[in-house]
Amino acid sequence: MTQTEFFATDNHAHGATLRIKDVCAARHKGNPESLAANERAECTKARQRRNVYEAVCAAGDLTCRDLANAWGVGMNVISGRFTELKAAGMIVKTGVRDGCAVYRVAT
Repeated sequence: MTQTEFFATDNHAHGATLRIKDVCAARHKGNPESLAANERAECTKARQRRNVYEAVCAAGDLTCRDLANAWGVGMNVISGRFTELKAAGMIVKTGVRDGCAVYRVAT
């Protein structure tokens, strides 16, 4: 996926807003509950992506499970942000630890 495909622009009456495409759409195949969850998360995604990216930077290498445990949240709360950062080419998978993908900042 290119960065152009990754970012979608929605046109609203008050101008265009930049929104991240639902990177999990192929997995959930339009499940109404997943679509609703994606909409609810929209307002916090940018901040969460930044926080996940900063955590990966600080750790050097990190799994979604490691970060979820450190933050005291479920993996489902932040796994989409890892997927978005990977799709944007900002982080890369370097291996697997305890059954989870290990990520580091792309160089």
